[in-house]
Order: sequence, then C-alpha cells, then structure tokens
Amino acid sequence: MRRMHCFFALIFFIFLLAGCSDIKEAVSGIHTQAEKAKSGLTVDAYSLREFEIEYNDETFTVEELFKTILRDVQWEYEKNQNQHQLLIKGTWKEPLFDYLQLSDEVKEELATTGKILITLTFEEDQLVPGETTVTMKLKEDTLVDEKGEDILHYFYDIYLGEKM
Repeated sequence: MRRMHCFFALIFFIFLLAGCSDIKEAVSGIHTQAEKAKSGLTVDAYSLREFEIEYNDETFTVEELFKTILRDVQWEYEKNQNQHQLLIKGTWKEPLFDYLQLSDEVKEELATTGKILITLTFEEDQLVPGETTVTMKLKEDTLVDEKGEDILHYFYDIYLGEKM
C-alpha cells in the first residue's frame, strides 16, 4: 500500500512538472511578443524625441523643447506611409500663448484641465516644420488651432526664453 502511495505521488509530481514547463513556455512566449511590440513601437518614437533642432545658434532636442514648455507631457508615435508623426500631449504652462491675454481664472483652468496636442511630422529623418499642427482646448472650446512653421518657431522662442 505504501508503495502505491509513493507511485501515485511520483506520477502526480511528473504531471505537475510537465505542466510547469508548459506554463513557463507560454509565459516566455508572451514576454517575447511583448518585447517585440515594445521595441517596434518605441524605437522610432524615442529617436524622434531625441531629434536635434538647431535654432538661433542653439541646439536642443524635441524632448527638451516640449518638456520645458509643457506640463504632463505624453508621447505617441504614428507611421503613415513615408511619414512619421510624433504626437505630443500636454497641459498648458506659462508663458505659452501669452499673446492670447488670458485671464488668471482661465490660466488656472488651463493649468489643470487644458489640453494641448502638437503633431510633428518627419520625412526621411527630417522634421517638416510646415506640417506642424497645434491645438489647445479648454473643456469643449478650442483656444488655439494653428499649423505651420511659425507656431514651431514660436515654441522655439518660448523654449530659449525659458532656458535663459
């Protein structure tokens, strides 16, 4: 009888170990797929964030620019045919869009709930300034909706002013 218990215990452990290897293989496969997805999405996004901008004899990265002029910065990446787009989401921070002459109350709301979306377009590893789009919303109201090189240069000037 005792041998029978040992035999059943041995069979149980064999099945248990066989199941563990299957689980380990499944987890390993999931981890591998997650790593592939992670590297596939973020390599281009990180390289675009590190893109160097030269303006008024100064050099800075896209990441430095937007982390300086915005709060709560989030990054997204999209690829459309031969274009790469870096979507930058953030919250308003003074002195951004001072020319709007916003009231203190609106500035306070913008700092907490205002949303800014900036799209930078890259082709052949070069920033296309004319394709830059910027939208700033407060609740349902669009306060800023601009496109082109001028708004990008405005951001550069704000950055350099903050840096000094």
